Amino acid sequence: MNLSNLDGITIGFDYDDALASVDLGYESTIAKQYTKQENLLGVGKALRVRRNGEIKMHVVLNGHVLLDLVEHEPTSDEFWGAANILAHELGHVQTAGWFEAHSPGVMLAQHEGDWATSTLRETAHILWEEYAACRLSALISQGSLMTVSYTQGLEISVLGAVDRARSAIKDYRTHSDVARLLVETAREIAMPLKMSAYLLGHLDGLDEEVDIDSRCHFAGELTPHFHELLGALRDAWETRESWDGLASLDSIVDVIVNAPQTAGIDITLSQLPPGSRVDVPYRAETLPNGEADMAIIRLRQALGLEP
Repeated sequence: MNLSNLDGITIGFDYDDALASVDLGYESTIAKQYTKQENLLGVGKALRVRRNGEIKMHVVLNGHVLLDLVEHEPTSDEFWGAANILAHELGHVQTAGWFEAHSPGVMLAQHEGDWATSTLRETAHILWEEYAACRLSALISQGSLMTVSYTQGLEISVLGAVDRARSAIKDYRTHSDVARLLVETAREIAMPLKMSAYLLGHLDGLDEEVDIDSRCHFAGELTPHFHELLGALRDAWETRESWDGLASLDSIVDVIVNAPQTAGIDITLSQLPPGSRVDVPYRAETLPNGEADMAIIRLRQALGLEP
């Protein structure tokens, strides 16, 4: 990996304090956020920082994880698990180097144009970076430990994701805030896509067969979108040093637009006025009490009480 744009590495046993200690060189309320869910917890992050007009990468790592590098033998699963986490974060340094070479300054520039398009392009870039960092770091591992870990992470993220997105749509029927709807539903559907990018990148880095149907048998309605995402990520990998900004990831954006349709939300992106639109067709599973009402209607039909 080319680490010439590495600003530094901060290791802390209090991960939140370690993140807080890094001077970004600009103001941001989201740059230092990380995954913090019941069964998914981030332990490493590569932060974009501004230094003398250039964008560099500063890696922050949870010290508890890295203890496995010194407390276990290089033949142990614990050692290689920690080594892979370290390599993964350094992989982000490499991916950022590619981006700054072909599209300098874009990642910290102000949003322009349609807000939904900009938001989903940034989401697509997050998926790409995780795929690429996993692909770069895959060989810094032994056995099946990381494959199992990424598969478990994906399974955890998938369980209940579509139902939670549908609950957000039901809430929208009351609050009518389109921006809130897009954020809440995209968050639920994007997390499984993100976790699948980890697994797909790792398998591609190992040059192992990516059998999505068997490896992701638990994904249900989201499985077709993982197939679509893999193709888009591989295309982005092949052209990774010649993009023209984030627009080069629009094939990944298409996946992110298609996936929420599973939950019942249609997104139409447009850079022309009046901009993108979000439609929420009326379906039983996205209406308050809709499924119960539909069950009653079907029962009445079965009894000959409804036409």
